[in-house]
Amino acid sequence: MTNNMRVRIGAVVLGLAMVIGFVSPSGAGASHRDDRPGGYVALGDSVTFGYSPLLEDPWIPERFVGYAELIGQRTGMPVTNLGCPGQTAQALVSQAALDNGCFDFREFARQEGITVLHADYDGTQLDAALAAVRSSEPPSLISIQGGGNDTTICVEGDAPESCLDATIPKVTASLREAISQLRAAGYRGRIVLVGYHLVPGLEDPLRRINRAVERAARHGDADFAEVARPFERYARRNGGDLCRAGLLVALPDGSCDLHPSAVGHNIIADAVLDAAFGHGHHGGCSHHGRRRWFDHERATVRAPWVRTPSRPTTSSSAPARSAWGSSTR
Repeated sequence: MTNNMRVRIGAVVLGLAMVIGFVSPSGAGASHRDDRPGGYVALGDSVTFGYSPLLEDPWIPERFVGYAELIGQRTGMPVTNLGCPGQTAQALVSQAALDNGCFDFREFARQEGITVLHADYDGTQLDAALAAVRSSEPPSLISIQGGGNDTTICVEGDAPESCLDATIPKVTASLREAISQLRAAGYRGRIVLVGYHLVPGLEDPLRRINRAVERAARHGDADFAEVARPFERYARRNGGDLCRAGLLVALPDGSCDLHPSAVGHNIIADAVLDAAFGHGHHGGCSHHGRRRWFDHERATVRAPWVRTPSRPTTSSSAPARSAWGSSTR
């Protein structure tokens, strides 16, 4: 991996001994869950959750605003954001599957009586989505994002290529299983599988994951939200790479975290809505003749110049597992 940015992948797993110091009591972190007709349910990892390392202290779920919340703002759909930092694609559908810290984080929060996610639920994220589907007022849109943390676990290991070879089919199978169970439960609304943006130095594993996610959508009854290409197009117009273009969270030292910035989340929201409803018909509202929530074709937000740290570091307030080799999160 290149050393021109300090990055964190997919999902932050906080040091459990330090969580209490910066997490609000359970009553303070209100859920976005709402089962009214036409709602939106988002499954995923820390990208779905809206994670930013700049918002860890104090940890209040409402401070983390990602593409799921932006979709709710644009369309008026009530949002249930099930996203959990550290969740793998495999763990979306099985609590026995390999996870990258989400289950431990949720269990600790439950024991301490604190709220750390946007929504409170038992079991897997798929279990929660199925409960919403089977309710009297099912959602009209479900998005699923998974695979980043599965890849993280592999790239951190001793044999990343062979691990990826074995893991990527499991990512596709897990996502297809999620689609299959949702359809078997009678859900006839939109399902969108969300891809990942490509971080410099991590392009190859992320491209492989994106292809795995796209295969799951193509062979299942779902649509695929292409994220990498619109990120790259925007970056070419605004600085040349994702960090300088303002697509990633800009850190105080001038480097970037791997997670999307507000600009990046708006582009992901566009991709999801385009996949679900077609370009220019987000939530039934055409972009033509109306003010768009976010025009990333014209935006020119830029991040500070990237510094080259001697080695990636982790925030002292939130120890985290290393991710994707030389990066941390």
